[in-house]
Amino acid sequence: MYMWERLLSNRRIGLLLITIAMLASSCIKEEEIIDYSDFFIAHAGGAIDGINYTNSLEALDLSYSKGCRLFELDLVFTTDGKIVAKHDPPNMTEEEFMSQRIENKYTPLNMEAINNWFLNHTDAILVTDKINDPERIYNEFPFRNRIIMELFSWEAVDKAIKLGIKPLVSENLIFDTPKIEQVLENKKIEYIGMSHHRIDGNENFLKQLKKKGIKNYIWHLEEPIDGQPAEQYIWKYKMDFCYGMYANDLDLLHRLIISK
Repeated sequence: MYMWERLLSNRRIGLLLITIAMLASSCIKEEEIIDYSDFFIAHAGGAIDGINYTNSLEALDLSYSKGCRLFELDLVFTTDGKIVAKHDPPNMTEEEFMSQRIENKYTPLNMEAINNWFLNHTDAILVTDKINDPERIYNEFPFRNRIIMELFSWEAVDKAIKLGIKPLVSENLIFDTPKIEQVLENKKIEYIGMSHHRIDGNENFLKQLKKKGIKNYIWHLEEPIDGQPAEQYIWKYKMDFCYGMYANDLDLLHRLIISK
């Protein structure tokens, strides 16, 4: 083979390798741009080992490792008036609560532990449930630009707005307030939340809210809907009427998004 032929052959091989590298790089980038951190709130920290509602340190860590950045915790009071993360109020003191393992293996969370976790996860956002006291959270959670509070009265919503806390207006206010669209617009509400049962019969209303940029997050996704995992059913059939979900199975949702 002449020298110029060898050079041409080497050049072709080089171009081929560059092309393959570019294609591989584009595939990696395509995977990287899948960002579902804003669509899904890790419900009660997210499921762990197939268990929902742990509100545990390990659940937060697992959901964060899977790409979630919005974390719902059920904040309730102990018998001595301290805030802890649990689905139902514990009939015990904070010290007693923190001394016990959840499901005999997971680490419980009080406000000190919650604050430490969010201190070390600077892009994470706390979404609260149960507690309806913005002032208490304002005083106990220092990262006030990284909190969304589900609230259950307009008094609490107004107080949160005044304190600079973003409210997520709960379904009882959405469906019990006259001229709710005007109220949401006047208060510049960004977030609302409701059970998936509320979608049926309210499709046009919810679609209009979505067009206005209001982010509706759906919950009650623990049980299957029409024989399908609830997250899958909502993703396939109901996303025109909501923005995201209080998710348990983050792996399932990730697969659904990739396959879309």
